Amino acid sequence: MNLPDMLDLSGRTALVTGSSRGLGLSTALCLARLGATVAINGRDPATVEAACAQVSESGGKAIAACFDVADEAAMASQIEHIEATTGSLDIVVANAASWLVRPLEDTSRDDLLGSFETKVGSAFSAARLVAPGMKARRWGRLILISGISVAATSGASPADTAAQGAMVALTKALSAKLAGHGITCNAVAPGYFRTDMSQALQDSESFNTWLSDRAPARRWGRPEELGWTVAFLASHAAGYITGQTLVIDGGLSTSL
Repeated sequence: MNLPDMLDLSGRTALVTGSSRGLGLSTALCLARLGATVAINGRDPATVEAACAQVSESGGKAIAACFDVADEAAMASQIEHIEATTGSLDIVVANAASWLVRPLEDTSRDDLLGSFETKVGSAFSAARLVAPGMKARRWGRLILISGISVAATSGASPADTAAQGAMVALTKALSAKLAGHGITCNAVAPGYFRTDMSQALQDSESFNTWLSDRAPARRWGRPEELGWTVAFLASHAAGYITGQTLVIDGGLSTSL
């Protein structure tokens, strides 16, 4: 295969959880640009449909997958529907998350468990549900979205940091179990990207000064820079990369 063929995802189907906006939507758009049919996930049907329309307007193919990632039965039903509609589900990007920024003293056990359920629990369920089909086809890509806290943290959000660390551990376990079946599993740990979820930080002059002073890249990340990295990991070109965690943060974690 030449390089364009190695990156071609035509005929593949990808489910990106939490993809109706932000980094998830950017990732879905990048996967669609490489030819994949993308299943857009979120809880609000109108937002999901709007994201599907955005993919279609960019020349890609999208289908709606409206469900709560914490509801495994709903996820199983939607995965079955996606496979029946497209013929296979080849790529899963476990991107869904709840961003909980709260100090230790104000973080309850329920807060911690909620972070794990949304992020780690949904990633585990998705992997468990799609693994049989991927094994049968001898091809699959699992990409788990973690966060910069696995590389460097201030301790400002212990529940979120714990969930991000668990995503890395789960990535290693899935890789060890599935690599022999032609299925890779990698994690991506993004730093600070310009999305609606980070708007409060973007509006903070002090934070922008701190980021510019500390990150070697001297800037925020652009959502497509995360999306294209995930799309590469989903491609044939990354077929020998598995069990790894790629930190995408403009070098911030190397300079803290």
